[in-house]
Amino acid sequence: MNVRRPRHVSRPLVLLLVLLVVSLAPAPGAQAATLRTKVFDFNACDQYGRNPECDATAAQRADAILTSVLSGGSNAVTLQEVCRYTFDRLLQRLGSTWHGAFFQTVGIGDDRCAPGARSWGIALLAHAPVPTNVSVNLLPNPAGESERRYLLCGDVVIGTVFRVCTSHFSVKSTASDDQAAYVGGRLAAHAAAGGAAVLGVDTNVDVRSCTAAAALRPLYSSGFGGTSTAPCQTGTGAMVEADQSRAGGDGTYNAPTCGTSKCDDVFFTARRWSTDYRGVVSSSWLSDHEILRGEGTLSW
Repeated sequence: MNVRRPRHVSRPLVLLLVLLVVSLAPAPGAQAATLRTKVFDFNACDQYGRNPECDATAAQRADAILTSVLSGGSNAVTLQEVCRYTFDRLLQRLGSTWHGAFFQTVGIGDDRCAPGARSWGIALLAHAPVPTNVSVNLLPNPAGESERRYLLCGDVVIGTVFRVCTSHFSVKSTASDDQAAYVGGRLAAHAAAGGAAVLGVDTNVDVRSCTAAAALRPLYSSGFGGTSTAPCQTGTGAMVEADQSRAGGDGTYNAPTCGTSKCDDVFFTARRWSTDYRGVVSSSWLSDHEILRGEGTLSW
């Protein structure tokens, strides 16, 4: 009688089969990547010799901003009323891993910036490669002001791409209303296309006042305004503001940034940032505005 001997499967073949099974197994759900976005927003009031509340030289101002940006671990900076001289000095001292963009909103005829320096405007900086797709848009209704108002934006990459914008609205409410609507519309269009954006802005609108806050409805995506957990306005836009009321927040919102008013804001695209955003205001001897730090978690 013939007895069959058991066949032995070679070890390489077994290993190949194991690898095949592993490769066909369903992969675990991918974890979303995140970035804690830390924005330093400041109306620098670069007006040495013209305003007692802003009586620091441009060099002093740049060095003080540098210290504050680094100590707070900021990765994006938005500035208004800033000299080109201040921007250049700040960027140089931040080092080669920082880049930015400056736009002149008005030419000046004095030496508030530095002897012979005549460029004054708005700026953005990021701890990232050189911003791309930099754009400048003239805002509507200048209301007879000598300084025209603009929106400056650029795409930066810190883990993922997002847009950083800065602006300075008019003092007159008849103009700032139209400007908020224009900026809100552009940011909403960017959000609708799936984009993420940060806006640091001096709106010249006191969001602590329910009446005045109505002008900013095109920017906010939800309830906002006032100083309590019960908002008094409803937004029609696509953004959240770092210091607006939210579930799980610290209970203190819309801290003043210019006198007794809150006219400085840091906005994030609502659908791209988590609801853990927050804002912190700190005093500064450099300006008639306080520093606003807004932070939140961007996911992609």
